[in-house]
Amino acid sequence: MMQEQESAKSDEDAATEYEKEKEELRLSLKIIPNDDSEVDYEPLSRKFSIVSWEYQLLGKMEAKDMEVYKLTRADGSSSYHGDIQAFLRRLDKQELKEMFQDHPLERHDLFLWGDLRMISDPDEKDELWMNQLDWKLLRCKLYENCGVHTLFMDGTTMKINMLVEKKYPLIKELLEKMLNLQLEAEEESTMAFELIKFIKSLLVE
Repeated sequence: MMQEQESAKSDEDAATEYEKEKEELRLSLKIIPNDDSEVDYEPLSRKFSIVSWEYQLLGKMEAKDMEVYKLTRADGSSSYHGDIQAFLRRLDKQELKEMFQDHPLERHDLFLWGDLRMISDPDEKDELWMNQLDWKLLRCKLYENCGVHTLFMDGTTMKINMLVEKKYPLIKELLEKMLNLQLEAEEESTMAFELIKFIKSLLVE
């Protein structure tokens, strides 16, 4: 009986500690409902597997190249996306992993592959990471469906996409800004809390 009481007290203490931790993590979290009407979060069991993906140039529009990312599934359906964020939001985590398997690269597909390689295999010596002090971070958003969080910069079209579970060569000044601006997510979740904890842990390394 004594053991059961001690076990119950231990569980209660652990639950209290967990709630305290979540309260602290909530200070770095901002809940923003999904505003992307294009995304259809259909159950994974109803999804068709990816057949192909490619990057296309659709010609000039207002003196600029119109770039799209095309995703084709086994049921013959195709979806076109104007930026890499919209493209990624059409994928789940498993599909994103499959994107890095062998894929015939032709013409403009190399641009998309470059974006994906930046996510999967970051090189700290790349000029992108070397210029972080010049970044004007505007917001940081979690896309839980595909396990990616994105940094949006002020006054520029540059966006940095990163896998939630992967460590990137981010400087401490930027990590602090990410926490101060708060992580945007559609709802409270284990993934959102774990990402905030991960960012905090990088600050004390």
